[in-house]
Amino acid sequence: MNRNLWLLAICQGLFLTNNVTFIAINGLVGLNLAPLGWMATLPVMGYVVGGALSTGLVARTQRRFGRKASFQLGLLVAVLSALLCCYAAYSHNFWLLVAATVVAGYYNANAQLYRFAAAELALPAFREKAVSLVMAGGLIGAVAGPNLASGTRSLTEVPFAGAYLALAGVALLAM
Repeated sequence: MNRNLWLLAICQGLFLTNNVTFIAINGLVGLNLAPLGWMATLPVMGYVVGGALSTGLVARTQRRFGRKASFQLGLLVAVLSALLCCYAAYSHNFWLLVAATVVAGYYNANAQLYRFAAAELALPAFREKAVSLVMAGGLIGAVAGPNLASGTRSLTEVPFAGAYLALAGVALLAM
C-alpha cells in the first residue's frame, strides 16, 4: 500500500484530534473570557466560519502550489493559530481568541481535503478503500481529542492554555 496513504490517514487522525480538542475547549475558554455569557461560543463559531471563509483560498492555494505545499501551509496556520489562542487565554483577550479561531478555520478547510488527496493517490480500483483508510484515521481523533483536552487542562496556570500548546504540538507532529 502507498506510504502516502498511511501518512494521510495519520494526518486525518491528528486533524480530528485538533478538531475535537478545539471544539471542546473553545466554548469553555470563551465562557471564561467572554464579556457576556451568550458570547461564550463565539470562538467555536469562529472556527466554523473561518473554515467556510477559507475554502476558496484553500482551493486556490492547492491549485497553485499543489496539495503537499497547501497541506503544509495549513499545518503552519494550525500551529500559529493555536499559539495565538494560547496567548489570548493568557492575556484574557476574548476578541483575540475569536480572531485566532477564525484563522484556525483555514486549517480546518485545508485538512478536510485529505480524503480527496487519498483518492488521487490511489489506483482506480483502490480509491474507495484509500478514502476509507484516511477517514478511518479519524478514529485517532475520537480517542485522542478528549483525552488531550482533559489531560492538558491544568498544564499551565491558565485553564486550557496548555491544551492550545498541545494542539500546536499536534500540528507540528503532522508536519
